[in-house]
Amino acid sequence: MTMWQPDLARFTGPRYRAIAEALAHDMREGRLRPGDRLPTHRDLAWHLKVTVGTVTRAYAEAERRGLIAGEVGRGTFIRGAEPPVPTAQPPERGPNPPTLLNLAQNHPMPGEETVLFAETLRAIASGPDLGELLQYQNHTGLPPARAAGAAWLALSGAPAVPERVLVTAGGQHCLSTILGAFANPGDVVATEAMTYPGLKAACQLRQVRLEGIAVDEHGVLPDAFAAACRQWPIRLLYLTPNINNPLGGVLPDDRRRAIVEIARRHDVLIVEDDVYGFLIDRPTPFSALAPERTFLVNSLSKSAAPGLRMGYILAPADRIDRLALAVRSTIWMVPPLMVEIATRWIESGICERLAVTKRREAARRQVLARRILGPDVMGHPNAYHIWLPLEERWRASEFVTEARRLGIAVSGANTFTVGRIAPVNGVRVCLGTVADLGVLEDALNTLGKLRDAEPDPLMSVV
Repeated sequence: MTMWQPDLARFTGPRYRAIAEALAHDMREGRLRPGDRLPTHRDLAWHLKVTVGTVTRAYAEAERRGLIAGEVGRGTFIRGAEPPVPTAQPPERGPNPPTLLNLAQNHPMPGEETVLFAETLRAIASGPDLGELLQYQNHTGLPPARAAGAAWLALSGAPAVPERVLVTAGGQHCLSTILGAFANPGDVVATEAMTYPGLKAACQLRQVRLEGIAVDEHGVLPDAFAAACRQWPIRLLYLTPNINNPLGGVLPDDRRRAIVEIARRHDVLIVEDDVYGFLIDRPTPFSALAPERTFLVNSLSKSAAPGLRMGYILAPADRIDRLALAVRSTIWMVPPLMVEIATRWIESGICERLAVTKRREAARRQVLARRILGPDVMGHPNAYHIWLPLEERWRASEFVTEARRLGIAVSGANTFTVGRIAPVNGVRVCLGTVADLGVLEDALNTLGKLRDAEPDPLMSVV
């Protein structure tokens, strides 16, 4: 018996696949030769500190590739050289294996923002007020920054005025600020049954109870929201009504009005996340329908650049002071340099120009995705992402694992699900992170082939 003890440190992914990859590698390097007998499942599991089931699964994967063969009563033996890489795997580009292609994060498409950023930094550095950017500033933001934020928020159709605007360090900080100001541990926050993962994390951190409301392809169902209000003392309702994340629906105007009436009846505050709103022709916002109880939040992460950590909250006038206290208790103030860049970009029209360009490119990529993956994909035709439904034979988590093995990262249903059971089965595929459309096309073709294939029956073995 060969006392084979693979080094798994260089191999990523599930342990069983790492073992199979290590076996193939050691065959190519000559450490394992045809006819060599491999350790028993139990011995190898003990040496690698994994379960016997993991080794069983690894040997089955290696046998599927034609690397080894098991003989009853004798053991498991090396068969021969590894066969060619299956065509379903993306081809290697250059001398090194492909790196993981990240279609799991919803970034905007790369554009001219890098050049604009450099130009703005040079202008700031040569100006007379550079030293002021190293001083403390007001927790709510200085008047020019609040005025710029009001102008940006007003694009949603909201009656935005600078006095009701608070400057934050991005959209995630908007949510943390609102939760910190108006939700205590144990309070109930309601949201779509599938929602932005950042909200889930923020609620968990603050020990706030998050409850999901039933949705369809358009968004939250008002009757389900009303039933939830009767069942729980809901403090806040968080919605992404314009291109829901991840399903991509746009909440119709009649539902918005119905939800406002229910929120008033049960005294629920509304958090309206409009980060994707620039990608569509927006319906009437909640902040216009119910300005006395709505917090409209937006940022520049999707319309300009994710690293420009700027966000804005349009709040009822009587709530601003408490929000300012929440900013002060977390970061004291938003970094003045970021505030200055964002203010200049909004005032000069750069942000609107970038938003128009990114909307046009998003639509172009949606056409590509639907041509490759077919009409079953869900989502708005201008969105940065699609929802790829999966048939029952696929578990979303297994699809994510298999896609990652093929070099592509996507997000499964459980990432977004509020509660234990996902209301729909599928994965979110983001279209904006890859600059090269050819690379994106290859990745979408790979995902389409994987979706249509039969899952590996050993994926469900523990």
